[in-house]
Amino acid sequence: MPNLVITTSCNRACGYCFTDRRAGDRNMAAQDAAEVLDMFRVSGLKQVRLLGGEPTLHPEFTVILEQALNRDFEVLIFSNGLMPPGALEAIARAPERRCRVMLNLPVGPDRSPDEDKFLSAAAARLGPRASVGVNLYAPGMALSDASEFVKRYGLARVIRVGLAHPRLDRANRYLHPRHYRRVGEELEQWFDAVGPEGFRLSFDCGFVPCMFSGQFVESAAAEPVEPGICCGPIPDVLPDLSSVHCFPLAELDQLPISGIGTIQELGKMHQARVRAFRRPGVFPECAACELRRQAQCHGGCISAAMLRSRSSVGSQRAVAVLPEARKVAPAPKAWAIPFVDLPVDFWQSLVADHGSAIREVYFPAAIDGLGSGRPPQPQQNLRALLAERAIPMSVLVNPMVLPQPLEAIGPRIADELLRLYEMYGVAAATLSDVRLAELVRRRVPAMRLAASCLLDVTEPGQARSLRGVFDVLVPATRLVRFPERIEALGRAFGGPLRLLVNEGCLTGCLDRKQHFYEMAAGGGFPKSLCGERLSREPWLRLTGAWILPQHLGCYDGLADEYKLAGRVTLCEAELYRKVLKAYVRRTALWPHEIGGGPASVLERLSVPSAQFLQLLLCSHVCQDCSICRRIAAGRLPEEGIA
Repeated sequence: MPNLVITTSCNRACGYCFTDRRAGDRNMAAQDAAEVLDMFRVSGLKQVRLLGGEPTLHPEFTVILEQALNRDFEVLIFSNGLMPPGALEAIARAPERRCRVMLNLPVGPDRSPDEDKFLSAAAARLGPRASVGVNLYAPGMALSDASEFVKRYGLARVIRVGLAHPRLDRANRYLHPRHYRRVGEELEQWFDAVGPEGFRLSFDCGFVPCMFSGQFVESAAAEPVEPGICCGPIPDVLPDLSSVHCFPLAELDQLPISGIGTIQELGKMHQARVRAFRRPGVFPECAACELRRQAQCHGGCISAAMLRSRSSVGSQRAVAVLPEARKVAPAPKAWAIPFVDLPVDFWQSLVADHGSAIREVYFPAAIDGLGSGRPPQPQQNLRALLAERAIPMSVLVNPMVLPQPLEAIGPRIADELLRLYEMYGVAAATLSDVRLAELVRRRVPAMRLAASCLLDVTEPGQARSLRGVFDVLVPATRLVRFPERIEALGRAFGGPLRLLVNEGCLTGCLDRKQHFYEMAAGGGFPKSLCGERLSREPWLRLTGAWILPQHLGCYDGLADEYKLAGRVTLCEAELYRKVLKAYVRRTALWPHEIGGGPASVLERLSVPSAQFLQLLLCSHVCQDCSICRRIAAGRLPEEGIA
């Protein structure tokens, strides 16, 4: 049964929690939640489980709850009980048989007096529509506290018990397998006391038969369950519209749900990705276990089994150390996006959808003989868009080289930019020549000038020399996978940095200049000059200068603005909307969906955040590194990437 994780916000800090809080607080947009709910309905699901974080902290929780109920789902809310009053009342007003709550109950000293006050108020208001769950992270937990809490507030007498499983980076407190048998004995002793009072247990995943004696599970379970068999994929759909097999394996793989029709299809993809990791089992004796041989036990939680068999898995965390600046700066919201030949109402709809997130729409200057780094595109709707002033516009003047000396062509360019500024209010331009920028600065001083990535700025000395000439710097795209060098450029330039996010070019392409020249020379659409090389070594596509929407957080504190490419690849209105929405909201896409260039990844390929961090922080000495080769082959990071 899939989970809809609508927020990562939480008002508790449980040490055993296996969700990933490194990305900060993220909320799923209500519109996105509606689309996922529709996917669940198409998949034939009857129940929706809302999770967080603490799901009731979502600013539109009541909207999402109503969306689920209006689609005739039964809703199960996993909550810590510390709910805002509005959310609590919305739950209490919903039909009891269709809206229930699982209260995650800290037992014994884990629950402070203040928390107990809020939890008690929620339990009293919810009554029998609520049940409790206990996460077992150590032997000796006060299990009787849970049953007493249930009796005190008249809650449903089914108690969910779950094992606190380890994250692959060992960042949480978890129940070590060496304590499984002792915890199993404690569960049996507890149930001996409360079973006669009408209590039943609901077993979460990860339990193994050898934890228990005799027919305990069969007698205690509220519904049929076979411990050792219950193992995902769940899957969990996260706020960025990526999905994970389950929370403990979140670092193993993240699959965008874009373009996937049903939860069943998504589950099969996750299942295929983890099949190789089912071998070890959580105990050494699992290898000779008869129950495993008869397929009556999977060997416990995959994450616990992986940590037993590969002590190096946790080292992934040590690699993913980001520069300090990225941890404190807010996420940039200013986007420069490409003009494609679509009617004015299309652009007006983008403004309605994304508002101030769109800084400017850039279009090529109409100057004879002057290229813009891309093949000529139709522009039948451009004049109407300029006249309407529906959206801020920016002009692109960035050939690889000027076709004439500056003295000959510069005045023509400056005149055209002045005309655009005075007639249509175009107040921004992207240029690839420093002397031209100085000329334009004198002629149109109010124009905001951006240094094009084709200026190929890679060194702090270059960036420093652009101060006072350009207002914005777009670093060379070959630096996209070198965050420390981008950071150095930002310090040297002293102004906003704009990163081109979906450029498909290889970061070290030897054909780039010639390719850009041929595109700008007016000869139509030239063939890819790197195509033959990529056909021999397709893994090279992973070295391209692209950033997926779900990985933009890696650049917070480095980039002030982002630029979307795609004057050739995003000409279809719906594709343009899809890609822009994903980047602005940071929702997940596959690499082949982002609208990149000829060296982009062309097929559905999973690039989890942990792997992308490796791409950023690897040595970039490809002959000595196997990261990109293994990702391209569908290998997962814990299989021993060097």
